Amino acid sequence: MTTSLPQRHEVALEDTWNLTSVYADQAAWEADANALTAAVPGLAQYLGRLDDGATLLALFEEAQRLYVLAGRVLLYASMRFDVNTTDQVAAGLRGRAISLYVSLESAIAFVDPELLGLGAERLAALRASEPALARYDHYVENLLRRGPYVRSAEVERLLAQAHDPLSASYSAYLMLAEGELRFAEAQDAQGQRHQVAPGTIDALLQSPDRTLRQQAWASHQDGFVAFKNTLGAIYSGSVRTDVFNAHARGYASVLEASLFRNNIPRVVYEQVLDACQRHSSIWHRYWALKRRALGLERFEAYDVFAPLAPSPQYRFDEAVELLCDAFAPLGDTYVATVRSGLNEGRWVDRYPNQGKQSGAYSAGSYGTHPFILMNYDGTLSSVSTLAHELGHSLHTWHANATQPPIYANYSLFVAEVASNFNQALMRAHLLKQNLSRDVEIAVLEEAMANFHRYFFLMPLLSEFEQRVHTMAEAHEPLTADGMSAIMHELFVRGYGPEGYADPVRDGIVWAQFPHLYSCYYVYQYASGIAAANALAELVLHGGNDARERYLACLRAGGSVYPLEALRRAGIDMSTPAPLEQAFGVLERFVSRLEQLVSGA
Repeated sequence: MTTSLPQRHEVALEDTWNLTSVYADQAAWEADANALTAAVPGLAQYLGRLDDGATLLALFEEAQRLYVLAGRVLLYASMRFDVNTTDQVAAGLRGRAISLYVSLESAIAFVDPELLGLGAERLAALRASEPALARYDHYVENLLRRGPYVRSAEVERLLAQAHDPLSASYSAYLMLAEGELRFAEAQDAQGQRHQVAPGTIDALLQSPDRTLRQQAWASHQDGFVAFKNTLGAIYSGSVRTDVFNAHARGYASVLEASLFRNNIPRVVYEQVLDACQRHSSIWHRYWALKRRALGLERFEAYDVFAPLAPSPQYRFDEAVELLCDAFAPLGDTYVATVRSGLNEGRWVDRYPNQGKQSGAYSAGSYGTHPFILMNYDGTLSSVSTLAHELGHSLHTWHANATQPPIYANYSLFVAEVASNFNQALMRAHLLKQNLSRDVEIAVLEEAMANFHRYFFLMPLLSEFEQRVHTMAEAHEPLTADGMSAIMHELFVRGYGPEGYADPVRDGIVWAQFPHLYSCYYVYQYASGIAAANALAELVLHGGNDARERYLACLRAGGSVYPLEALRRAGIDMSTPAPLEQAFGVLERFVSRLEQLVSGA
């Protein structure tokens, strides 16, 4: 007998997200898409007329309105596609929505060059003449900072128009990796067969049955290996797009362009990789602990998530109540918003189905509530994933409720703080309870899985992408085998003497992360978990003042630079202190696990 996933139409309505809260139906979506199509050309009326306060204000207001509309149109189409990536109608809607967004970007591309042409002094005079322009002060300040890398109106328009074809690599990757790849069934020690799919692999790798773990992992990795050259060509195209975009604006490198966007000093990035390399011995201790506890001669990749104790199981409604209790330090309003969103609000698309995107994410647009896609399986790991995505969702909820559209979007650098913060609260709440030995081990193992992703795997991927982008910038060829060799080398170092890294199956890991299609995104998971743990300590022990500083950070959205938002909350990510503090937390988890496993 084989366990298999349901088709999308077989999923119960209450287990799906409320797509109709974005648009009642496709006809309503079409109406807004058509309205956006008709309105975008009207932006041309502002060309050459921005040297007037009232006109500039009108342009800003109209641009915000259209961006909100475009965001809603894209959200609906993406949500339909992501729950069934084989749905060609949804794929068509998503393609049209992306094209509309690109057309808006192209139509408004003249604005930044024209404003820079006026100069800082004239922009200050316009602001003085029209008091309502004050709300755009941060935008103008950031524009002047970016000035050296803003091109002429014609070039900016071409770069905006090029976004759609240049993003084809990511679309192709999603179609292949999430929709078309097929994996062999995995058989457990009792002979039962299990479907291997993006939505099931995490749960299979947490099985106590090593036969099932090994077969599921081999099936999953081999599915990607079979298409390694196609995946290599797709990712190579994305990397070369990154290089083109950076060089087109005059940046020396893709890394410089990525960091400059959010006003992040290079030292912040370098501190992350340095700290993760220096503290690799903590991971080597952990692999040794697991190898001994599991009675293995050799520790392998499919043993990373092998349970040292049975995981508690939580129905979705039980997970909701657990998290509401854990989030109590953030106040009644925060908790009530979470409870409402997860219940009657239907924010979450809960369970896996065939064709559904793997993993989990939070999304939303200005004027809608947030949404969460996940593949909930009842484990503590899945509860933690829900906590993580709720961090993103409540960040969005606070920013949208406080900021105008232009500042509602926050940078990736702070995004991964709010998500990991909620996981830290969940963990602290559970560890305060009078837990049995097995449950405490399960809670600590969930923490290790969380840190493994953000303090082990993501830094390795960040090193990988830095090396690959450096190769592309030097016009060196990018091949699947070459990229797999780099990935394997990094895993050999990461596992150290305690683990075995398979050259082929571990080497293909680079092909399994859509995150890499947002260049230099993944290092921010490591900085995020460091900042999150430091802030959680402040909130848990600092009372109302610390809580309000943290919530103010969420409300800030993109109205301040990310490092400044975190400083106001109480931590300085320009120093290595939060990273060192987080590795201290990790080491304490390993030490406690060693005590529990040894029976001390």
